[in-house]
Amino acid sequence: MPTYILFILCAIILALCLAVIIMLPWFRYQAESRNDNQLLALNIDVFKQRLAELENDFNEQQIDQATYDSQKLALERQLLDINQSTSVHSFVPNFKSRLIFIIWIPFLVAMAYYIIADRSETFKLWQSQDHIGKVADDLLTGKISTPPESAAKDAIGLINTMQTNVHHNATDPMRWFRMSEIYMALEAPEQALEALARAYRLNPDDEKIAITYAQTSFFAQGGVLSQNIRQVLQKVLANNPTHQGAQMLMVMGEMKDGNYAEARKWLNIVKQAILAKNGDHSEAVKSLADLEKNINEREAQSKQAIIVQVNITPTILGRVKKGDTLFVNIRPIAGGVPVVAKKISADDLHKEGLSLKISDIDSIMPTALLSQAIVSGQQLGITARVSTSGDAMPQSGDLTSNPVPLDVKANSATVLIDKVVP
Repeated sequence: MPTYILFILCAIILALCLAVIIMLPWFRYQAESRNDNQLLALNIDVFKQRLAELENDFNEQQIDQATYDSQKLALERQLLDINQSTSVHSFVPNFKSRLIFIIWIPFLVAMAYYIIADRSETFKLWQSQDHIGKVADDLLTGKISTPPESAAKDAIGLINTMQTNVHHNATDPMRWFRMSEIYMALEAPEQALEALARAYRLNPDDEKIAITYAQTSFFAQGGVLSQNIRQVLQKVLANNPTHQGAQMLMVMGEMKDGNYAEARKWLNIVKQAILAKNGDHSEAVKSLADLEKNINEREAQSKQAIIVQVNITPTILGRVKKGDTLFVNIRPIAGGVPVVAKKISADDLHKEGLSLKISDIDSIMPTALLSQAIVSGQQLGITARVSTSGDAMPQSGDLTSNPVPLDVKANSATVLIDKVVP
């Protein structure tokens, strides 16, 4: 049975049950009314019996006229009080009134459900699940690699159905992994990274999941090895020391972090592994030589680096969330395009602050290096900003600092993030 029809039937049954529950007091009233009538009839019989006894006593002259009249009046008052207490002036339900309630309550429930919110998207999802749910499951379990043409026509429905399928089978790491591949094909790296993180948490020993998670995270973060991804790569290399993909990520990550000796060490390991294999590897060796040259050049440039200490006031430190981005810019105080724009993860920004190096490597344009701007005598200022969106342009809610003039004679500077962008 289609999900939509099943939902409607369940809703109707629930509404009818609600109508019956509402009418239960009416049925109780009928039983109570019968009990009250029985009690009144019994009291009337007792009244008649006592009245007969009273008249008998009067006829036999056991009581006088005044006593007879007073006791008779007391009996009549007692009967009147009982009659008034058991009489309820209320609406007495009948079959027609009950039928109206049974019809109107489901109708009013349906109207409220329709008016309060639009459920058309939910109904479309149910229809997609009924029609292409099997296709989505086969794609996520690897039984098929491409959807049939009939399912591909409803691309949005297929994606939504696959997302629902993954969440219904949330403990299956391969479903999350294949869902990440779909996200990458749709150019949605953030969703792909989240799906890969879930897959890795469910099965951290799967080498394919681990290395894909590390690569996606590495490139999504601009070639920076976060502490988490570094641990992922270290675990992959502990299980498979010759994994060249993990080794190359370590080379590029260490180079990006400024650990040039470590980068050369990993580069040498990769080179030795390639040379140990049979065949012509001249192209690969040439690429590694170019990479080593790049490492050496960056190391030479880094020796002229400026050490920037980024601090943040405790009052706004709680606004920094995991996954936020830290931007450190150096630009002319007079205004204009930044000379340097360094983008890193803000996860390591704590109450003690964060220290980082900025050099020509971080210059935006290769023809406008930081060292050239300093030599030319430009007045430069350093700013730091924590962004939740990761956008290079400031957004409302970002945490930022005031510009700090750069002293060209010093090799360090301190920036304080102390305000929120309105």
